[in-house]
Amino acid sequence: MNENEPEKPLERNGSEADNSVEGSGVEPPSVQSEASDQTDAREVALGEDEVAQPTSAQSTADERAPVGWYPTPDGGQRYWDGARWLDLPDPAAARATTDAVPGAASVGTSRRRKLITAAIIGALAVVLIGGGLLAWKVVSDGEAARVAAEEAAEAAREREAEAEREKEREEAAERAAEAEDDAERETRAAAVPGIEESVKVMAEEHAADGVIDGPILSVSCSPVQGGSIDDLSELTTVFECFVATVDNGDGTMTGYTYNATMNWSTGSYTYGLGAP
Repeated sequence: MNENEPEKPLERNGSEADNSVEGSGVEPPSVQSEASDQTDAREVALGEDEVAQPTSAQSTADERAPVGWYPTPDGGQRYWDGARWLDLPDPAAARATTDAVPGAASVGTSRRRKLITAAIIGALAVVLIGGGLLAWKVVSDGEAARVAAEEAAEAAREREAEAEREKEREEAAERAAEAEDDAERETRAAAVPGIEESVKVMAEEHAADGVIDGPILSVSCSPVQGGSIDDLSELTTVFECFVATVDNGDGTMTGYTYNATMNWSTGSYTYGLGAP
């Protein structure tokens, strides 16, 4: 047997042998022999980093200790692979370190939770900001639409007001034109008595000269040939004038016919004895 090989565990019978678990961290049992006292004495003499080594007196070359964890003098454990010691971490020490730092096993979980929380908060922030921007855009678009509607309504009102003003101007122009026409008709109507007076003077002269019989009782002039003093499109009007010299007593009169032509553009007229 190798001088550094651990002691081979003593074979057990019954339930005690079945409960032995390789690598469980439980110190493997020592071989009960007459050399146990010598082994204990040797373990005391070893340093802290060494473990008890089997001697030739404890085992034979054909009896190697089984693979597993074995105790060290300092209270730790080392792993024997059946031929040599392996420098593996002590599982008991690892468990002790984990137990000494509460929550050490949950550091990774806590970090993941923090990352997930931060991601959720970031997503919510993006949603809130996006929602805020969307709400602002909706409000802004609504305000722009409202302003545009008000401007359109104001423009429509202005067009209606301008149309009303134009209508008023047209109506005023029509009233002015009608007033001007009425004035022109009045002017023409006022010109007829002047024509009649002129014809009467001429007829009196004719009666005095013996051209016609007198006396001159009355003179009346009326438009002929479809003419009218109210038709302002006519620039001239021809009148037929009746000079009455005899009252027949039955509502009729006898007399002479004269004529007159009025030029409305110049306001002058001509007249004479005879039919137009």
